[in-house]
Amino acid sequence: MSNAKSELFVYLGAALATLIGLAVLHKWYATYIDLRHHARMAEAGPIEGSLTARQEDQAALQKGKIPLDQAISRLAQRGLGSFNSIAPAPSSDVSALSGWIHLPGFKPVTAHPIRTPRAPVAQAPANEATQPAAAQPAAAPAAAIPGSPTPATR
Repeated sequence: MSNAKSELFVYLGAALATLIGLAVLHKWYATYIDLRHHARMAEAGPIEGSLTARQEDQAALQKGKIPLDQAISRLAQRGLGSFNSIAPAPSSDVSALSGWIHLPGFKPVTAHPIRTPRAPVAQAPANEATQPAAAQPAAAPAAAIPGSPTPATR
């Protein structure tokens, strides 16, 4: 029985060593391929698409109403709000918020309850507070809150 157990450990050890060896080899080879790829890209220079995009951007800047240097200086002198075409405005676009609802544990925003201010509570003077309740005079009705019903209209 001990012979079968030792064979099992030999097979498991060989499998584990092979797995670790393959993982290290894969990492080394992927690094080599990645380095070679980036070296070739650096030797080749900028890609055609980026060169074309740069040329189109430069052409669009030249076709503007005023040169870019003058536009920058005018913007610096007058400020952003003085140009109606580029004045900042609040956005009503909420498309960026649509993905947040799918997060685990997401709780949507709920409105806070509306709290109305309460009428201030009248404080009794210090000498009346020490008298027994029977000896204190009846309290006068509190000042009416605007818009609240009066005792006569209830």
